[in-house]
Amino acid sequence: MANRGLAKRIVPCLDVKDGQTVKGTNFVNLRQAGDPVELGKAYSEAGADELVFLDITASLEGRRTFTDMVTKVASEINIPFTVGGGIHELSDVDRLLYAGADKISLNSAAIKTPSLIDEIAAKYGSQVCVCAIDARLDDRGWYCYMNGGHTPTDLPLFEWAHEV
Repeated sequence: MANRGLAKRIVPCLDVKDGQTVKGTNFVNLRQAGDPVELGKAYSEAGADELVFLDITASLEGRRTFTDMVTKVASEINIPFTVGGGIHELSDVDRLLYAGADKISLNSAAIKTPSLIDEIAAKYGSQVCVCAIDARLDDRGWYCYMNGGHTPTDLPLFEWAHEV
């Protein structure tokens, strides 16, 4: 009997800052990588199974994710679309789903308010909520970070991953 294994899925995750797709290492030394709408469309047309956009400075800057960009990307793709960054409450989820996102991704808000995960699942279904985890290895071991990898927490990575 042949080993079929798990199906492989291609899920590009694009970081967005100031409305532009960026590339960097550990959220620093960021350089522009192109228009998010055009990149999303290109990945969709190239056969990606799903697309993730993370507004990597929204939480750090205390603002909401760019709704207009979400609407534009959603109108150009035909694959599931996950959006994260700057999501703090159910009204943010409403706004992003209405703008065209299929799922939302939480990191900082999930750490600050873990009950938000349950609230989202209860209102929209568990398939709508994705928990992203930014983590680093430091002198304590692997720990979670918030605000696009800028703010350390006291949450051990594997304990938090198991909880969410």
